[in-house]
Amino acid sequence: MIRSLATRPTQKLLRAFLAILGTLALVACEPAPQATTELGQLRGVVTDNVIAFKGIAYAAPPVGEWRWRPPQPADPWQGVRDASEYGAFCAQPQSDILWFDLGEVSEDCLTLNVWTPDTEPEKPLPVMIWIHGGGYSQGSGNIARLNSSAMAAQGVVLVTVNYRLHAFGFLAHPAIGAAHPDEPHGNYGLMDNVAALEWVQRNISNFGGDPGNVTLFGESAGAGIVNFLMVMPSTAGLFHRAISQSSSVGLALEADINKRVGFSLAGEKRASQFAKKLPMKEDEDVAVALRELSTDEILSAMAPTDRFTPVVDGEVVPDQVATLFAEGKQHDVPYMSGGVSWEASLGRQIGGGFSPKFAARLVPKFVQERHYPGLEGEALEDQIFGDLIVFGGSRNILNSMQQLNSPAYSYFMSYVASDRRDRQPGVAHADDIAFVMQTLEAERDLEKISGRDREISALMSAYWVQFARTGNPNAAGLPAWQPYTLQTPRVLEIGDEILLHESFRQGRIAYHVAQGNYMLARSTRQP
Repeated sequence: MIRSLATRPTQKLLRAFLAILGTLALVACEPAPQATTELGQLRGVVTDNVIAFKGIAYAAPPVGEWRWRPPQPADPWQGVRDASEYGAFCAQPQSDILWFDLGEVSEDCLTLNVWTPDTEPEKPLPVMIWIHGGGYSQGSGNIARLNSSAMAAQGVVLVTVNYRLHAFGFLAHPAIGAAHPDEPHGNYGLMDNVAALEWVQRNISNFGGDPGNVTLFGESAGAGIVNFLMVMPSTAGLFHRAISQSSSVGLALEADINKRVGFSLAGEKRASQFAKKLPMKEDEDVAVALRELSTDEILSAMAPTDRFTPVVDGEVVPDQVATLFAEGKQHDVPYMSGGVSWEASLGRQIGGGFSPKFAARLVPKFVQERHYPGLEGEALEDQIFGDLIVFGGSRNILNSMQQLNSPAYSYFMSYVASDRRDRQPGVAHADDIAFVMQTLEAERDLEKISGRDREISALMSAYWVQFARTGNPNAAGLPAWQPYTLQTPRVLEIGDEILLHESFRQGRIAYHVAQGNYMLARSTRQP
């Protein structure tokens, strides 16, 4: 009798190896998932049992004659288009504080990404649309920390959006306005987001999503855009819940298209000043010449001090955001707002007029002593920055939401990731994103992620997903989170412990809200 030369352990390994090969063969034979849009068919890719469709055009490339024009419909295609790779990053300047690897940059960038657990579920799934931050100048919907199979796996369709940035997205040049007097100008990045919302309404059911249950959420400038979309007439009915994470929009004065407001130059004046740096001849048709410039020529002219943001134009954005909220003109949808414990990390990166030191100078000494007792130096500056830039605006909008029927919820994240406790005094601006998305491993070494980090991430993600499902973040197994009201301004603190505060930093934030509303009243928009 011939005995097998393989030992039993070897035979086990061989059987396991053959099983893996069989699985790989089945996967290789299994057709790639597909979805149909209004313009054609897409072929996606499976990641962690979730289907991703990437780089989907929701509008035509805003190039040539369509640069600095409202987004236009994209062209249809024949056959099945591959959607396994992200589209280009929207054109943006390089920066020392860039927090991600900048991929291919192009003005042809109006794409979005869809993550779905099932393209044909028994019941349509809630849709969550993420709007990225980056000061309206940088960022992308393509970044790893934003594209979460883990969030989609909880039973939602996740959409991440790219929109025009910096001068490409918010240049309000008077020559462009004069060349197209029947079109709004200057708020192209906002209009891009509206076009993405409209695409979702028309197409998301083919990805398993419910167009009647759409939640907007974003952080920093993305959260600011959420607040803009809350008051824009063109977005009525396009979304049904909203989450604003660390937004500076809601109390601070926004730039106006044709007059100076606070520290902000008129949008048209700022655009005209920037255009003087571009390689154009004085006798050229300015609108034509601006469109003939290359992407690189525009990017090369951008200095760190050049800043372009949404503007109050009376049409796309009818008035100051805080004014519209105060007048009850925002959309009546469930709303969540909050921030993190060290928002000042952003100010310390940027410096200058956006530094915590500058913010502290705006608050009189007697107010500091009354509302910030025992604090001094950087600790005092950082606390004032957070209240002035983020929490004052958040609280102001939460107060304004009390005029409507929909509930509002407030949160404060103080839980610092385990690997950052020895180098940060609190939760840095944008640290919350990976917790909400459950993408901690996207930017951290696996061995540095603690069990408690994962627990807090799962908790936050579950709150956000439940809010998207029902407009109420409460669910079985989660600590109770009661809504914010004027009578009881509750704030849920997500820290080492989960605490529901009946009144959180009420006196000092109320001071900033009152001061902000005073400044707002003085700057009432005039014709």
